[in-house]
Amino acid sequence: MKQASDRRAARVAYYQAHKTERAAYQKAYHEAHKTERAAYQKAHHEAHKAELAARKRVYREAHKAELAAHDKAYHEAHKTERAAHRKVHREAHKAERAAYRKVHREAHKAERAAYDKAYRLAYPDKALDRWSRRRARKRAATIENVSRAVVYERDGGRCHICGKKVGKRWHLDHLIPLARGGEHSYKNVAVSHPKCNMSKQTKAGAQLRLL
Repeated sequence: MKQASDRRAARVAYYQAHKTERAAYQKAYHEAHKTERAAYQKAHHEAHKAELAARKRVYREAHKAELAAHDKAYHEAHKTERAAHRKVHREAHKAERAAYRKVHREAHKAERAAYDKAYRLAYPDKALDRWSRRRARKRAATIENVSRAVVYERDGGRCHICGKKVGKRWHLDHLIPLARGGEHSYKNVAVSHPKCNMSKQTKAGAQLRLL
């Protein structure tokens, strides 16, 4: 027993004394055999795909809280870099992403239509908010995340043209129209009756106020 213990102690001492040389040797070996090691690892992963996946799943379940905390901390620490990376990636793959979205929309047209209809019925104001932003994007306008509910509350539910209370159906009117370069922003929108909004001309001079 003592001899075995002495041998282990000697090995530990040797490794500690030659730590730098061993690290340099391993690095050089890995560089020299990079292709072979990559091929071996790939073959090993393919041959043991199911076992590796099961092992990862078990590990993730057992360490769910720690992994979630680690991911959150990492994302917070690298928020700027990740945003920059996503932006570069989107720009580099703009055509592919557009083609994918087009194919996906065509393949899931019925499901999307059913989902959109259900969403509009469940969240009418949010659906109109989304439609307004989409309309502004088509005009290449400056876009703020405008909420109809907030605008309604701010304006007291009164039409900015006639001053009377609006009903359930009302328009989010752009004071400087999008067609004239107006923004989709809180300072450029107001509550209006559909009839009042449709009766005025699409020009800035026809607007009555600009916040």
